[in-house]
Amino acid sequence: MVNGASLTMPYVEPYLIQCVRMALEHIEDPQLRTDAKAYCGQEGQHFRQHKRFNELLIAQGYSELRENEEQMQREFDSFLAKRSLKFNLAYTAGFETMALAIGHWLSDEREFLFGGSDPRVASLILWHFVEEIEHKNVAIDVYRAVYGSNTWRIIGLCAATGHVVYHARKAYRSMMIHDGTWTSIRARMRLWRMVGGFLRVVLPHLARSCAPSHDPREIADPKWFTGWMTAYRNDTETVPVLNTNNLGAELV
Repeated sequence: MVNGASLTMPYVEPYLIQCVRMALEHIEDPQLRTDAKAYCGQEGQHFRQHKRFNELLIAQGYSELRENEEQMQREFDSFLAKRSLKFNLAYTAGFETMALAIGHWLSDEREFLFGGSDPRVASLILWHFVEEIEHKNVAIDVYRAVYGSNTWRIIGLCAATGHVVYHARKAYRSMMIHDGTWTSIRARMRLWRMVGGFLRVVLPHLARSCAPSHDPREIADPKWFTGWMTAYRNDTETVPVLNTNNLGAELV
């Protein structure tokens, strides 16, 4: 699941950056303009790191994933060329709403998902979502500053969630078929357990976010993530690498 999601990042995140950049000329609030530019900078780092990771993944023999990448590139190019700015900004706000929910899921389930794993991979994924939580309100603020329709925001949430989940699932299904595990009952049960945990955390969050008064600022950040941000401030040159054998420890 994590590898499948990673495969989408070099395509969805440049698209999000382009959407926010197109909105800048419509934003008058100087602080929001500053936040939007910082958001684009963070997302730019995210997709570049995921691209490097994905190339290493594909080099392990998953050449069939190239077709997935080409399809995503075509679809996001089509969104920018044929869809309205309102749709694209609603999609952006919807994606970030979903990312915030996933960040909470990853924090809650970090020991199950990443315990004993390669610390570099776990650090990449979890740090990405530390930053998603850090800029959790920017995309919604940008959308509301330019348009504000809650109906369209919900449309964007459904579109982004369905679209990204579809491509992530397509990618991990392709990898499991390649590995011969897609038809394994044991492997599928483990997958269903993860999907169940994902839905248990993410769906209620998405449902609550549909309220017209929804404000991501009111959602308390996971304590473990805020501890990591505090630790990072002590060394701004590198991201601290996690000890994946002790993910239950508080980070201070």
